[in-house]
Amino acid sequence: MSKLVLKAVGKQSLPETGQRVIVGVDLSRAKWVYVCRWGGQEQRRFASAGELKHLQALVQEYHARGCEVHVVYEACGFGYEIAWWLEEKNVCVNVVAPSTVERAPGAQVKSDRLDAGSLALKYEHGQLKSIFIPSRVQHEYRQLSRTYGQLLTDRRRQQSRLRLLLQEHGYTAPARHAGWNTLERWVQAQPLPAPVAVCVAELLSVRAAAVASTRRVVTELRRVGRLPQYAPLIKALAQQSGVGPFTALRFVLEIGSVRRFATADSLPNYLGLTPREYSSGELVHRGPIRKCGPGALRAWLVQCAWAAIRYRRDQALVSCFERVAVRSGRKRAIVAVARKLALRLRARWLEFDQQNIASAACALATAGSPGPRC
Repeated sequence: MSKLVLKAVGKQSLPETGQRVIVGVDLSRAKWVYVCRWGGQEQRRFASAGELKHLQALVQEYHARGCEVHVVYEACGFGYEIAWWLEEKNVCVNVVAPSTVERAPGAQVKSDRLDAGSLALKYEHGQLKSIFIPSRVQHEYRQLSRTYGQLLTDRRRQQSRLRLLLQEHGYTAPARHAGWNTLERWVQAQPLPAPVAVCVAELLSVRAAAVASTRRVVTELRRVGRLPQYAPLIKALAQQSGVGPFTALRFVLEIGSVRRFATADSLPNYLGLTPREYSSGELVHRGPIRKCGPGALRAWLVQCAWAAIRYRRDQALVSCFERVAVRSGRKRAIVAVARKLALRLRARWLEFDQQNIASAACALATAGSPGPRC
């Protein structure tokens, strides 16, 4: 291990066999800083090059002594490779969202060593909550949905650039609500100067490339939706008014496992669909929604809520919208409907899981006994 360490300071004692060892890691591109705690105090700290093999050597060193190793680090841009390897080795791993790590007010000194030590200390006292760690397959399929969202953003960006370019040269394009087809026909009918026409053609070609990429990704996503592990669940969620199979698939890929939301309110709270609150004593003040969590998923639910209201197939959602809209306006009303949609999707998903568990138990019981079938 000494060959991997760039700098080591502190006590060189070793933990006893079977002792709990907490390793806090501060990650960066150039180096990783480690702080190891056991026996209720910091025992070891050092730094290494920013490579997984050094953490692997450290974990194997403590495993060889029969220690119970716990690793904690902040979520970063390195993906889940660290967590997946630790889980394969049966190491307790806690990946923390940086925004949830409490910072001391007025602290004027920040360093990688202090950050790693703070993670290890807070984990030892049970003050940190891990984010959801998807499996490798879930993470790969989820990337399709996120790339699809990025391509849609690219497509909208090219449309905005085209409008701004034409506006800068004195051409007033049709209103945005007229749609892309109207804008495209209008652009083709304009007598543009040669340099401007070249620029417009390039923007149109970039948008066309984004559209083609979007269609290819959609085709792949629909193929994923037909896989046996996803198709029955998507069909169950798509029974909800306002939610189609494609949105249900993206919802499943983004959430991963609905069982990580132990209570009904935890899912809307994760999606940022609950209002901010600053209340004390008799004063109760609630503000706009928190807008935390995945913003894309929140936007999908709002779009589904508008679809449910537009087609009026679910009278309960329509009544909720009309009741809130009277006193608070349509914008707050549609957020309330989106929150109800999130609760219903969670309930349908849990019901689907319970049915699968019951079916599996029934099949196992009937396979072991000649009794009547369920």
